[in-house]
Amino acid sequence: MGNWAELPYDLIVLIAKRFKLLKDFILFCSVCTTWRIAGTKEIYKVLPGPQVPLLMLADKDDDYREFYSLSGEKVSTIFLPEARKAECYSTKGWLCTVAYTIIGEMNLLHPFSRTQIQLPSEKDLWALQGYGPVEARGLYHCVDKAILSASPSITSDYVLLVSYYAGVNNLAFWRPGDLNWNVIDIIDEEWGAFSDINYYDGQFYGVTNGGDVWVFDIAGPNDPKPPIVEPRLLVHLEDDMFGQAGTEFYLVEVSGALLLVARFSHGGGSLTFKFKVVELDVIKGDIKEMKTLGDSAIFLGSNAGVSVDVSKLTGVKPNHVYFTDDWEEQFTEMEGGGGKDMGAYNLEDGKIESFYSELSLSPICPPTWVTPLFFPIKS
Repeated sequence: MGNWAELPYDLIVLIAKRFKLLKDFILFCSVCTTWRIAGTKEIYKVLPGPQVPLLMLADKDDDYREFYSLSGEKVSTIFLPEARKAECYSTKGWLCTVAYTIIGEMNLLHPFSRTQIQLPSEKDLWALQGYGPVEARGLYHCVDKAILSASPSITSDYVLLVSYYAGVNNLAFWRPGDLNWNVIDIIDEEWGAFSDINYYDGQFYGVTNGGDVWVFDIAGPNDPKPPIVEPRLLVHLEDDMFGQAGTEFYLVEVSGALLLVARFSHGGGSLTFKFKVVELDVIKGDIKEMKTLGDSAIFLGSNAGVSVDVSKLTGVKPNHVYFTDDWEEQFTEMEGGGGKDMGAYNLEDGKIESFYSELSLSPICPPTWVTPLFFPIKS
């Protein structure tokens, strides 16, 4: 058999353009460098129809990463040395990677083109809070969420917002052209740590463990306004679910509405046993419990929360919450690391079933959802 990389470039492009399923496209891009370039440098629109997020399996401390397809029930392996021994936070089809080192080098990484955008480091985040040498903190997860306002694949006018811990819970953002992180001043109160952040309808939203929902209007790099952010408290939610140990909260857009999802366990690192979903009215500042997601499924974890209409898709069930292990504070203390607390929660009957039968563990980067959006990567 001849060398596949020596096929005429035009022929490789024609092959790539015939794919309709994400899993086939990924297999195509993993053949060799020539095929990967042909698949990502040409003029691509989003693959037809909604794409089911892939489960990026745990870091194995080598140059390859495995991706599990729910629809195909198959694992694909790609060469991705840039993600080796790095925490990975998925957002808008990209990974915000944090090297598991003292400096904590950070990048935005497109996992299927291996395009990288250099960011200020995790060490720089700590310096914003007046901390000196980071050796004193040891090697544990500092960043817990990274959210893009738009995909760097299609625009340079975007903002990256990160939630991180440096003595107290903090938020900071970066925009193309910024030399360092820009800190966002938040008054830290009891139970004031941010449980989740996400981007919705042109603004960033954050929810704290105590039930405060904040809104952040951050000017992009193309906006002439100065990068001064005045956080606005949208509403303080009164509910028994807030302030409980072993409870996490997420924000996710479903069918144009902003939903607040509560995840209940018996304590940090314990197995999840229940979810509660409420719709957040960003105008009135109140909530309404939802009993069904209709044809949608939600995907939560250390990724930016996303939803997909799965009515015409296989391998994914509607009205389910697919979740991965994100109890980061316990990852280094667990045998083998994090990755055990995964499943699909049925909102109708409250049952949890497995969607991946193998055990995939890592103290650095356990399995997480990745939703690639295949737009042309700018040269």
